[in-house]
Amino acid sequence: MCTKYPFILLVFVALSCNSNEKDSNSQTTEMKIDKNDQQYAKDGTNNSKSFWEKLVMVELKDPNGMIIVIMPLPSSWKIGQGNSGHSITGPNGIAVTDFSPRNFMDNYDEALRQVYVQSGQQMRAVPSMAQLVKEDFVPWAQKEGMQLVKFYEIPEVSKIDKWYSDQLLKSMPSRSDVTAIGIDWKKNDGTPYFMIVHLNASTTNSMQNWYYMASGLEANADYFEAAKKQYLFALANTRYNLQPIMDYNKQEAQRVGQSWAAFNQRVVQNQANFEASQRAFVNKSDAINNAIMSGWKEKNASSDRNQERTIDGIYEQTNVQNSETGQTYKVTAGANQYWMNNNGEYISTKLNDYNPNLDDNMNEVKWQQLKEVR
Repeated sequence: MCTKYPFILLVFVALSCNSNEKDSNSQTTEMKIDKNDQQYAKDGTNNSKSFWEKLVMVELKDPNGMIIVIMPLPSSWKIGQGNSGHSITGPNGIAVTDFSPRNFMDNYDEALRQVYVQSGQQMRAVPSMAQLVKEDFVPWAQKEGMQLVKFYEIPEVSKIDKWYSDQLLKSMPSRSDVTAIGIDWKKNDGTPYFMIVHLNASTTNSMQNWYYMASGLEANADYFEAAKKQYLFALANTRYNLQPIMDYNKQEAQRVGQSWAAFNQRVVQNQANFEASQRAFVNKSDAINNAIMSGWKEKNASSDRNQERTIDGIYEQTNVQNSETGQTYKVTAGANQYWMNNNGEYISTKLNDYNPNLDDNMNEVKWQQLKEVR
């Protein structure tokens, strides 16, 4: 299963789709645990025996060999191997399963809302944490023979997810709300099951787009609590390579015609802040828990294009471009030619041979022909 959403948790899924290439796409180096981390090794459910294992720093790479993330995992845990369908497997029944992400939207413009509803798009506002668990996860759990024990926010993961969301270049001003939710379940046979849900909502003045992704962890009962702690420790101590973020943002900046110089300065500052944070926190840093998934940007770009076509159709607009500068503009559709002067004023005509630069009535103002683009 390969998804197209940007959280680090599902990097496992992307790599599991190429599990036969694990040796070339991931590397491990030994990681030492400092004294402050010994609290994770205490497991009261198994007397004095501790399941805390030696950790290795696992490098997860994209198909081109670029490192996406580095995360500390127990040396016996394996990522994306075999045909089990699990993104992580290990001894003592360790198995992490990634579920299909779900995407929703809510449009505040009544006219556009009707257009989306008629096209089959479900309108749904972001629910509260309790509503989300009750409406989306409890029914599934009941079918699987599990009962809800409790749910709660995981602040350290929420903080990482929010950090990552803030780094992505947005095509329009928006507010980002990010929450990581932990859900504890109990199976009919009494064994525990843990689920982590990443919820991300982007809200503008006109609409709200949101989605969530979930992964489930299971293990033998006497090993479960230790496995859960190690799993969350790995997520909370993930180190992220900023280059893929910069590459994605550069493409987005070019797409929306924003100033690359201003954007690059912001990214450089973000990188400097990130590196300073890494030096301060080392293995207990506030590293991100998101991932840039191959294809995620394509899904969002396609959604943006479809929305733009819908809006242009409603307002009878079309896109034109200045071939000299590459700048694009929206103008009234229906003409054969479009011309613009240095003051940003444009004229349109259905005549194919009209040139305002040869028209004495244009007061000798220089006009640049615009090319219609779709």
